[in-house]
Amino acid sequence: MIASMFWYLTPLWVLLFITVLLGIFAGLSRIKGGRYARPIVAGMMKVPLLGRGLRKVSESALERSNPLLSSAMKKLERAGAMRDPQRMQKALSLLSSAERRAWMEAADQQQQSTGSGVSNRQIRRQMERQGLQQKSAKEKAKDKRKAKKKKKGEKEEERRNPHGRKRGKPNRRRGR
Repeated sequence: MIASMFWYLTPLWVLLFITVLLGIFAGLSRIKGGRYARPIVAGMMKVPLLGRGLRKVSESALERSNPLLSSAMKKLERAGAMRDPQRMQKALSLLSSAERRAWMEAADQQQQSTGSGVSNRQIRRQMERQGLQQKSAKEKAKDKRKAKKKKKGEKEEERRNPHGRKRGKPNRRRGR
């Protein structure tokens, strides 16, 4: 009796399981802007049938929310720019100004949502020198400490040498 009851309720158990999975996925997508849901979606995109369906749903949602970005992405994908930086430069020059602006805003937003955007320390430092990337709070604090030490060193030097002259014999020519 109980065994047959279990089999009759199998569709209900399957629905319950799917509902729990959807609930967990919805919770993960809410935490930190979907940080923990992204790897799951990336794994699901590798499944052929599911990947195509997710891609179509994503494209249609993007078309509704931002048509310029959607058309820019389609053009860039057609040009093969997603894999090659040189092709990306060529393809970006072919976009209209509104599409280019939409693409840049989306890239900026994605970079901000992922944190620093560049994982390689050398590239991150180079970008900071060029003024392309904001410094993290940790690096700003480090720079502040360095500036404070430098200022303290200058005050100490001024205290030791109030007239601003360099030490050594005055009016001595060097290089003779």
